[in-house]
Amino acid sequence: MSVTLRSMIIAAILIVVAGILYNYSSMTGKISTDELNERYPTFVAENFVAEIYDNQGGLQYGMFSKDITYFQSKDLVQVNHITGMFYENKNHAAPFRGWQISADRGEMVINNYAYLNGHIHVLPNFADAVVKEITTDNLHLDIPKNILSSPAAIYIRGNQFENTGSNYTIDLNNKIFLIKEQPHAVYYPQIDGATATDSSADGM
Repeated sequence: MSVTLRSMIIAAILIVVAGILYNYSSMTGKISTDELNERYPTFVAENFVAEIYDNQGGLQYGMFSKDITYFQSKDLVQVNHITGMFYENKNHAAPFRGWQISADRGEMVINNYAYLNGHIHVLPNFADAVVKEITTDNLHLDIPKNILSSPAAIYIRGNQFENTGSNYTIDLNNKIFLIKEQPHAVYYPQIDGATATDSSADGM
């Protein structure tokens, strides 16, 4: 067998092998649309700003996040360094009256739950709010039941009181706030000459 013929045969074999390997790699490397959506986020954004308005054009919610990731297949939203605003929109003379909440991290499965974690801080943006400040480390919202809960410690400061404790639930439907562990309350009456009242109880 001449050198030229042997070289042609080897080249032909190599071409066939390369073609087989290429077809095999194309088949094994190809993923379906469902698998693609499951494996990778639908979109990722930095310095994300969003606003939601009601049917009358009133601003309901505002949000800023350092970054946001959304998985459409899971209805999952993940955020870092989030600051959100909830506007009451009940007083037309003060259309931007509301509450600000910030946290290090958060995630939400749409119509299922929302979870915040790390340095959660709630503040009103109006002077006559009864509650002036709330801080806690993590918070879970059961969206269908409309109930907030957390095993973490919580601190609440108001005009005439301070409440602390841990392992709490907040029933937003019935406006009931319950501290289950180490509840402690201090009240500051606005009566001349009165002293503060310091109390502890099983719940609030």
